[in-house]
Amino acid sequence: MRSKSKARSRKTTKREKPKPSGPVKKAWTLLAYIAGDNNLSDAGLVDIIELCKVGASPRVHVAVEIDTYGEHTGSLRYEITEPDWTGKAHRIVIERLPEKDTGDPETLTSFLNWGLNRYPADNYLVVVWNHGTGFRTIRRDIGYDDFGSSLDMPEIEGAMRGAGIGEKVRIAILGFDACLMSMLEIAHHLSEQVDIIVGSQQTEPGDGWPYDEVLKALEVASDARDLARRIVDVYIDAYRKVGIYDVTHSAIECSKTEGAIKALSDLGDLLAYRLDAYHRDLKRLRLEAQTFEMADYVDLIHMAELIGRGLPDQAIEKATTELVRLAKDSIIVSENIGPGVTNANGLSIWFPASSRIYQNYRAKYLALKFASTYRGWIHFLDAYHSQT
Repeated sequence: MRSKSKARSRKTTKREKPKPSGPVKKAWTLLAYIAGDNNLSDAGLVDIIELCKVGASPRVHVAVEIDTYGEHTGSLRYEITEPDWTGKAHRIVIERLPEKDTGDPETLTSFLNWGLNRYPADNYLVVVWNHGTGFRTIRRDIGYDDFGSSLDMPEIEGAMRGAGIGEKVRIAILGFDACLMSMLEIAHHLSEQVDIIVGSQQTEPGDGWPYDEVLKALEVASDARDLARRIVDVYIDAYRKVGIYDVTHSAIECSKTEGAIKALSDLGDLLAYRLDAYHRDLKRLRLEAQTFEMADYVDLIHMAELIGRGLPDQAIEKATTELVRLAKDSIIVSENIGPGVTNANGLSIWFPASSRIYQNYRAKYLALKFASTYRGWIHFLDAYHSQT
């Protein structure tokens, strides 16, 4: 009788569901590539502390690769945990790597492959953290290592492609926690792999992004556009609270940059054609336009508006109006604080006043994707600097 009873109980007992094997897929993964083997090393360590103030969650994975200057040997890959029972999150070393050159695209590809495979998500926020100089510095564009090299835009694109980004998966938001990276030409260059770029037209203060507030934003954002807006808000708020000014931040929808790039090309062709009549006026208007720490980076919308109002030419006025419309359409949000950036609207372009700077960096500019299709702006710059 006992055995019968046992048999009945086995029949009626429900089977437990097997626990899922492998990594858990979440709504978001934040992957931070902290290239800190330089004078920003301490700031990178502070940012990891900020991440631990909030931590991961059932909705968000958080992972970091950091290379520092003297803090430890080699690079470390950390996972930021969910808060424990005391409410505190922790950084756990997942891998200790030999010394890497953060300016080598293979290092970035390796990190992305690791992060995408270990921390699957519906959406990815990838942050490239470092000094930044837009597209143009010969050695130190972004991701630079004091003992190695740096990444230019074709190398970042290639590193992402090496990790399958653009074919298997897209990056919902690429954050440039670095200076001077919010450029139309850069956003267009990465548009096949990235939905939104968040970055700054101006130099960033040393503290960079407030990562605890970014993680809070990840918890409540309804989608990538909403998150991008929130990141810009918390960044600007952080510096407003401590009284740091001349700060900019913006979010750019990469899929909408092609219209603005084409309109810029069309304007360039018009300006080149009429350059003999307007060269002196253009030099004056160029000097009035909003510029940034690198004075060859000019606010696109402010410059177009100045040219449209300042030249007595209906065709040029029409072209600048169209350019402003399409540029604004690609900007999800743009914020600034401080008198030095009053006319910052979210997107910079390259318009050097100096012919020496133009000739020094023209080849790097031509390596950006827009140059293979939309040549009008380069046509204008060539003509402009032949007369300067």
